Amino acid sequence: MKIYFAGPDVFYPGYETLVQTINALGSQYGFEPLCPGVGGLTTPESIFARNLQLIEKADGLIANLNPFRGQEPDSGTVFEVGYARALGKWVIGYLTDRRDLLAKLEPDPHQLLPDGSMVEDFGFPLNLMLALGVERLASSLTEAINLARQKI
Repeated sequence: MKIYFAGPDVFYPGYETLVQTINALGSQYGFEPLCPGVGGLTTPESIFARNLQLIEKADGLIANLNPFRGQEPDSGTVFEVGYARALGKWVIGYLTDRRDLLAKLEPDPHQLLPDGSMVEDFGFPLNLMLALGVERLASSLTEAINLARQKI
């Protein structure tokens, strides 16, 4: 089984160590990890094309949906989740803070944020399209890998 690992992790120091850990887990549990940012591609076009190829090659996707540069998951990761779903791939997300959006964002009593936008009250920790767009939502990478292992 091939699993694509989506997330903003590539933008953090120590990404190479994370990839090594994922590769070791793949060897241990019998899956082939497909990680973005590996292979020395430098142009936006080549990175985009390679990530799409990896998703197409994968059986499923594990996505880091933790907030990145704000209150929402990384937009590139969200795109990759949608692309994988459109291809009929399974998607498992992980998110450390599983509280619902109202608890996390603490809007005024009318569910409005300071910018005037409304927070939906569906009890999900993410926007409904993403919360329902993943097959399962884990609380950590380790838990997500364990859920994926059930598919092997």
